[in-house]
Amino acid sequence: MLSEDEKLQQKTDIESLRSWLRGDTTNPWVLQKNKAYDITTVLLPDMISFIKYHLSYFVMAIIALIPWSCVKIFLYRRMGVKIGKDVYIAPKVFLDGMYPSLIILEDGCMLGGGCKILTHENTVENFRIGRVRIGANSVIGAFSIVRSSVSIGTNVQTGLGSVVMKDVADNMVVVGNPARILRSHKKTIT
Repeated sequence: MLSEDEKLQQKTDIESLRSWLRGDTTNPWVLQKNKAYDITTVLLPDMISFIKYHLSYFVMAIIALIPWSCVKIFLYRRMGVKIGKDVYIAPKVFLDGMYPSLIILEDGCMLGGGCKILTHENTVENFRIGRVRIGANSVIGAFSIVRSSVSIGTNVQTGLGSVVMKDVADNMVVVGNPARILRSHKKTIT
């Protein structure tokens, strides 16, 4: 049973999340874990949000199984993902179903098979939600993971299985877990 102060804090956290989602989502929303109540009571405070969340995850998981990129792009756009022109999404790519509207895939980017783009994460100390942007003409290698609140620049390449934990500047090649800069490159147009 929650005390009055804990109930007030819970309501404040719920309103804080709703306000952040309606406003500027450039900076991540972070909620320090509270031992008095579970994070799910903030994220899913009512039955409607509970159903929407699970339905969104289910639909995003089904879309991931579709082998044709053009069909996936059409459906992901309907789910709220912002997708530019000439984007390719390989089979079994996981786009986070919790907040798909926070994912931005700019023109000409490519997501390799089995990669994951996350808009939220749950750590020991806090829960974090953030926008993910993949810049124009960037390639996310197969089985790579892009953490919430990460912005990947233009013409970036991530190596196979890389874990991108922080922003990557334009024209970089990053590899590893956590991803580190391997080298810089300039795209040449012929």
